Amino acid sequence: MPIRFIYLFLISLILTSCATKKDLYYLQDIDQLSINNDFEFLSIQPGDILDIQIKALNPESVLVFQRQSALTPQQGQLQNRVIDGYLVGEDGSITLPLIGSISTTRKTTQTLATDLQDALSPYIKDPSVNIRILNFRVSVLGEVNNPGTFTVLEERISVLQALGLAGDLTINGNRNNILLIRNENGKTENYNIDLTKSEFMQSSFYNLRQNDIIYVRPNTARVKSSGLVGNTSTLVSILSLAVSLFIVITL
Repeated sequence: MPIRFIYLFLISLILTSCATKKDLYYLQDIDQLSINNDFEFLSIQPGDILDIQIKALNPESVLVFQRQSALTPQQGQLQNRVIDGYLVGEDGSITLPLIGSISTTRKTTQTLATDLQDALSPYIKDPSVNIRILNFRVSVLGEVNNPGTFTVLEERISVLQALGLAGDLTINGNRNNILLIRNENGKTENYNIDLTKSEFMQSSFYNLRQNDIIYVRPNTARVKSSGLVGNTSTLVSILSLAVSLFIVITL
């Protein structure tokens, strides 16, 4: 009777240790949800480095805005652009030739480009301005295959795309409780994401912002495996050995 009880206990452990598709599949209810996630352009923040490209029909009229980097082309085009970029000060302003200081507070790259075109019109005929944020970075940490900090040149990257850059979750990643940390305008916000459901795709956290941090927590199996006994399979092996020794001794 005790041996049968031990075997039943071992079988129950094995069954409970098996993961199901509900634990692993992403966006399981996506067919049942109508997703309408309108993209909002990023607001420029203090500390951002802006790549400001000014063009005109007369190229000589915009030479004053072209910065020359000390780096060689072999040292990386992006690094050159970062060094040549315009750093947004703590007061939210940048300084350009001819027009001097201009505020970026509560402005996107699009609205700032329009303001610069208006400010340059007295000096340059029909100016065209394009702006990008050069130090737009997101960090992905925890149970992913390639954790790190990634520089993004586009103004739009989603949580799923960032996880893709990090090589996706490992088998030990908790897909039901991912932490997103956002610091914007001096205020820190936290948001928990359940990848198995689609509702987070309708939130303001779906598209990432500068310096967002994604932390993938370890799942229960990973936490247990770091303990003294180990994971369930290790525990089963130990109990199996104990049962075998018990049978040998009692026979």
